[in-house]
Order: sequence, then structure tokens, then C-alpha cells
Amino acid sequence: MTTHDALSRVNVLVERSFYLYSGGRMTRLQTLQGAALLFIGTWIIHTADHARRGLAATTEAVVWSGTAVGLLAAVSVTLIFVRHPTAPAIAAAVFPTIALGVTASHVFPDWGVLSDPLLIDSTTDSWSIVAAIGEIISAAVLGTLAIRVLMRNNFALQISEARWK
Repeated sequence: MTTHDALSRVNVLVERSFYLYSGGRMTRLQTLQGAALLFIGTWIIHTADHARRGLAATTEAVVWSGTAVGLLAAVSVTLIFVRHPTAPAIAAAVFPTIALGVTASHVFPDWGVLSDPLLIDSTTDSWSIVAAIGEIISAAVLGTLAIRVLMRNNFALQISEARWK
């Protein structure tokens, strides 16, 4: 199987998994703007959970990496909402990275200074798990949609908003 075949299969899986059709029209979640709104909501919930648990509950490295995630996401989401031609390429780089980083930090057992495990070796409640998993899923959805836009446009780094669909 070639890389193109694998990406095509992932594309079909994502289309069947994440896309909601309503009367043949794209729903809000199917757009970069809709997925960005979903991410903003889950990021706020996850950040609020960290605030609820307090800074002492995580390492300084986790706090600073979360701050970096917030800054990168803010820039990328802003590019999406102003419909900048580089927004899909930036989002395709930023959001899968966020999904992987939050997964590494919160899902895996304690592995180092950037680790804040919630599923294993954790004394946190289920609210923290839901908050982190929500951000992971929404970042993955947004990143996947951005990658789909890039794939449909031959991985061009600048794509007019009319071609984001």
C-alpha cells in the first residue's frame, strides 16, 4: 500500500466518522471554522480544569507547554477565522501536534517532566479525564479537516477560502 492509498483510506474513514450531513449541505462541524469553535470550547474546559486543580498539581514544564499550546492555537484559530490562505497548512501542523502532545502528557503513565497522567497513576477525578480527552479529540478533528483541505488542494501552502470546502 502506498502512502497515497493510506491517506485516501484515512480520508474515507474520517469522512464517515466525523462528517454530519444535513440535507446534502455541510454542517458547521465540517468546516474549519466550526471545528475551530469546538476546539476553543474544549481548550477552555481543559484549561479551566487545570485552574481548578491548581498550579501545584502539575509541573512547571506542563504549565509552560500548555501556555505554548494556547498561543499556537490562538494564532492558528485566528488565521482560520480571518480566512488567511495559509490557515489550513498552519492548522494541519498545529492541531495534530496538540492532539499528540496532550495525549502524551495526560494519557500515558508518568514518563517525565512533561507528564501529567490522568488515566494511570492519577488521583484526579473523572472531570479532568473528560476535559483532556475532549481537547485531544477536537484537536484531532480540526487537524484532520485541515489535512483534508490540503489533500484536496495538492498540499498547497496557500489556499483561497473558496477552496477550503
